[in-house]
Amino acid sequence: MKKQTLIYFGLLAGLLNIIGWFALDALFQKDDFDFGLGEILGYAAMLVALSTVFFGVKRYRDVNLDGKISFVQAFLNGLIIVLVAASIYVIGWEIYYPNFAADFGERYSEYLVQSYEEQGLSTEEMKIKKEEMAVWMDRYENPLVRIPLTLMEILPLGILVAAISGLVLMKQ
Repeated sequence: MKKQTLIYFGLLAGLLNIIGWFALDALFQKDDFDFGLGEILGYAAMLVALSTVFFGVKRYRDVNLDGKISFVQAFLNGLIIVLVAASIYVIGWEIYYPNFAADFGERYSEYLVQSYEEQGLSTEEMKIKKEEMAVWMDRYENPLVRIPLTLMEILPLGILVAAISGLVLMKQ
């Protein structure tokens, strides 16, 4: 029963992230969508979903540990929630990307090209950037490249949230 609480909150965080993708997808459908803003909104949605780390550790502390927990215990329990959430996030992206966001790479590349043009890059610099983007997007289609990159989107933020939760919730 003890670890079930942590797994529950991890699953909840993963599910909230996936719901966030669908919510933000409506914004991405607009031709003039600002991908810079999309990145900010995406990480904000991740942070909201990862707030379950705090609530999960708090519940675990209060219900299973009689209201007492060390920083290390709180952090490690938060990390369990984060790892479950990150696993759901990666699995979800592997399902979501080919089925709902298959044109993401193309649209993001177009956004970057426009961004580089606004920066005033020379024709030669633009050619190099376009070639780099084509190579990058080709690599991204490989799940062995995409999965670790997807994991690195959420894991650092999750570790930070687990550490902050541990600091806030520790009680001797």
